[in-house]
Amino acid sequence: MRIQFNNKLEEKLILGTLKLQKFFIYRVIQRTLLLIFPFALFGSFVKIIQTVVIGKEGFLTDVFPDLSNDFIYRQIDNIATGLYNLSLGWISVIAIFGAAKYTAKHFNRDDQLAGITGVSSLLIIDYTYSKVQTFSFHPQILGMRGLLLAIILGISIGWIFKKTSRPVPDYVKLGGAPSVIERSFISAKPIIVSLLIAMLFSTLINVTYYAEAPGNYINALASEYTSKSPLGQLFKTFIFSIYTLVMSFFGWSGTYSSAGTEKMDTLSTVNLNYALNKHTAWNTPNPFTSSALYHAFATFGGTGAVLGLIIAILIVAKDEDFQTVARWAIIPSLFNIGSGLMTGIPILFNIIFLIPFILAPVANMTMAALAIQLRLMPPSVYPVPIGTPGPLIAFIGTNGSWQALIFSILTIVISVYIYIPFVKMAIKVKELDNLSLEEGVN
Repeated sequence: MRIQFNNKLEEKLILGTLKLQKFFIYRVIQRTLLLIFPFALFGSFVKIIQTVVIGKEGFLTDVFPDLSNDFIYRQIDNIATGLYNLSLGWISVIAIFGAAKYTAKHFNRDDQLAGITGVSSLLIIDYTYSKVQTFSFHPQILGMRGLLLAIILGISIGWIFKKTSRPVPDYVKLGGAPSVIERSFISAKPIIVSLLIAMLFSTLINVTYYAEAPGNYINALASEYTSKSPLGQLFKTFIFSIYTLVMSFFGWSGTYSSAGTEKMDTLSTVNLNYALNKHTAWNTPNPFTSSALYHAFATFGGTGAVLGLIIAILIVAKDEDFQTVARWAIIPSLFNIGSGLMTGIPILFNIIFLIPFILAPVANMTMAALAIQLRLMPPSVYPVPIGTPGPLIAFIGTNGSWQALIFSILTIVISVYIYIPFVKMAIKVKELDNLSLEEGVN
């Protein structure tokens, strides 16, 4: 199938992506993301109920405080917490199953036992050694923030199956079916090796406390480091925002949360105190904090300003799969929960979307910084309820500034225009090499 390119950038990105998709590791990653999509989407809707509808600090609870009846709240909250923990909060467990399964299948090894071994290994590594709780796990590693670790471990376990077990016999040609005992003995060695390695990592490294040390250090630096210079504040916010975007793109945890749930940093606290004393958000001493730029203008739809991507898909994409994912993901994305979209397109690890995933938020933040500097709008300084729809974050954070609302709408439009050409590229790649049609996905 011949394809016409509009420019050199499009040609390089499409041809580069097609070359990348020939590597089995990349195919394993993309197929794993497609596998976890329905669980991520379901968990996104549950997250809306958990944080926005019934959460004590959620958007609707803040707007309608009488919604939360104590008894009803507890029952719904218990159900929502359980559903979330075993869907989106359990997503890395499903991911390691898929990554191990597809890797083992590529090498003609027992894919089902490889997937089960991957799940067991991740749970062993993530197990929390505690005298208080006899049986518990570190929740972040099991959720979206542990996705990269899960995929790497899954691929590694599939490779262990390749190295330490023999290929699965072709029982169709042999005219029979494998027995459970026979399959178990064929895969006994890689199962034992994988579990022993997992136990070693769990004991020596103790993921719960040490694996996130670099991230914890960066997060502490982001919240504690202060600068009196507006230029220094601007530089810091942009650096940590880009770090968050890059890490999130590769399925790891970033500094800033798209839901805005991290603690308010020192500069934001100073701004809030100033606004409360002066009864205005104008002329705050620290205009370029993460609250004023990243959370107010870079998280529409979730990390990567993906609300712009959804609108771009609905406008220009004729691909049925893209349209279906966008329509299902639009409601969670309105509340800045983009997990379904990230795995359903997928965006994660997809080189086509790396540029707009970073460029759209950075462009939005740049325009917002210019507007604040030119006194065209005040910075966001007031606390915003969790789950506040993206376009309303700056409006509420400035205590109802219509200028901030206008700039929010304008930045959404900018995001859409940034994403449109890359949506067209992604569709062309899908037409040439549709990974969702690979054997084992349907």
